[in-house]
Amino acid sequence: TGNLGLQWDPTADSMMYLNDSSGYKAGGFDEGNPLGSLANAEFEDETVLGVEAGGKFTILGGRGRISAALFHSKYKDLQVSTFDGNAAFVVGNAAESAVTGLEADWTFAVTRHLILSGALALLDAKYDNFPDSGCTSAQIVAWIAAGNQRATCTQDSSGRQLQFAPDWAVNLGARYVRPIGNNLELGLSVDINASDDTVIAADGDTLLAQKAHEKINARISLGTTDGRWLIAVVGKNLADEATTSFGNDVPLGSLGFDGTYFQHIDPPRTITLQGRWSF
Repeated sequence: TGNLGLQWDPTADSMMYLNDSSGYKAGGFDEGNPLGSLANAEFEDETVLGVEAGGKFTILGGRGRISAALFHSKYKDLQVSTFDGNAAFVVGNAAESAVTGLEADWTFAVTRHLILSGALALLDAKYDNFPDSGCTSAQIVAWIAAGNQRATCTQDSSGRQLQFAPDWAVNLGARYVRPIGNNLELGLSVDINASDDTVIAADGDTLLAQKAHEKINARISLGTTDGRWLIAVVGKNLADEATTSFGNDVPLGSLGFDGTYFQHIDPPRTITLQGRWSF
């Protein structure tokens, strides 16, 4: 592995950089992944070459900060773990994949009491070449119906979006803090998190994809200016958006469960009372 970085500080309030790096993840053997040939039980080293350019800037006399980075990573023999539709996950290599993206975040003090912030991520993450990835449940059923063995079913996922890699995600937030009386402080904050469609299952099954969504969180607090005590009411997912963080085929599909799924559901709307006392 190797890393080469260049940094330039054109002013006291700005920094720009360029970084080039390489890395790897060791290969191994997965005895549950023969795919018709014992040789396929071996998976190769995963290697990556990446380049990133970006900068950090303080603006308007220190009232705002902006950071941004543009990056590109090229993976060879990307290691992918896919559920086999029965009772195990198998590890194999996607021949090539590429991830290109832009990330930026900012903070701006509108007044002494009001601060606005945000972050944006744009991502193009796809398999360039993955001709023998694991099948979806529907593909397995059709494969078996054609007289083939379950373990030999593969699909071509070349050009497909990577798992957990939405095309965009954004966060917008505002925080208002103001003294009340001699030693009390009131805090109000709200933030919105939004994301594009996301591939959840490693086999790319569209029935399990998480659709684009947004979540709203808010917080109101009252405490002493010296931090001795604080009480707060915190609301998360106030619109009660139903989302999932993971999903897959139900195990033991060969025993009649093909075409059924499970999902890990994210928390619904929650309201929490918090308290803190320092002594």
